[in-house]
Amino acid sequence: MGPPYSRACRSAGLIFAHRVNGIVLNRCRKPANADILVPGDTVCVIGTTSTKVPFEECDNMQVTPDEVNLLLAEGAKLAPCLETTRILRAYAGVRPLVSADNDPSGRNISRGIVLLDHETRDGLKGFITITGGKLMTYRLMAEQASDLVCRKLHVTAGCVTRDLPLPGSESKTLEEAAKKIWAAPTTTQKAAVGRFGDRAGNIPLNDVYSQSLVCECEQVSVGEVNVAIERLDVHNLVDIRRRTRVGMGTCQGELCGCRTAGLFIKAGKCAARAKEDLKDFMTERWKGMYPVAWGETLRESEYSQWVYSEVLGLND
Repeated sequence: MGPPYSRACRSAGLIFAHRVNGIVLNRCRKPANADILVPGDTVCVIGTTSTKVPFEECDNMQVTPDEVNLLLAEGAKLAPCLETTRILRAYAGVRPLVSADNDPSGRNISRGIVLLDHETRDGLKGFITITGGKLMTYRLMAEQASDLVCRKLHVTAGCVTRDLPLPGSESKTLEEAAKKIWAAPTTTQKAAVGRFGDRAGNIPLNDVYSQSLVCECEQVSVGEVNVAIERLDVHNLVDIRRRTRVGMGTCQGELCGCRTAGLFIKAGKCAARAKEDLKDFMTERWKGMYPVAWGETLRESEYSQWVYSEVLGLND
């Protein structure tokens, strides 16, 4: 068995402002650009491209105009309505792939899971590597790595990953979870269940204030944001976004960013730090809007800039 060749492949995708498909659409062909259209929450995602990049560039990924045009053209073949659907943002990420050949494109490298036992392979006892795969297979990757570790430690306990529900997913449906918590769930409470499942019962959403919206686009409430600040180990607005989807809707943080910063201050966080954090948050939102800044997206970003510079005084 020859040595594996590690590849860094940059992949770009587009996030559209509407969920135009109810199920995943796949081209079902050999790996190529824009193979798949995935619905998620209130949006859909078309992806991806694949470009080999040097390891030293992995921390500075940017989506090019050519990639945007390619994704739009190929995406319209899967769903013609994408030609007129507003794009929220573009994004790029890097994934590690392993191959035993020298394929320059990276397209022929398996996207599967690679588990390396360096004791049998390289004589390095106590060292294993799990790589490849993707978020969709992360539990399987954890199971395979854990099984190998257990074999080495002579642990015979069986893995329960495939049988044990993730926290919050005990109910069979979101409707079942919502009615289990509230007799007549409101729209805001249903939205919380969509994000937290059965654990939405830990969020205080029983009064008008706690159910008032911080982010209208994603139906994120004051109660959700406060729970994230108090219990979910968040340190900035980007952490809040990852926990609750604040700022991930059509306005990309235009109004909910400053509202969330206000809740940070109310929770006892430093006001000066919250202001700097707000600037960082909006800058991060702009990174994804910049590659698709035309039409409604450009108008929205111009309005956001006016709000934050002229109303809030963040003009630097």
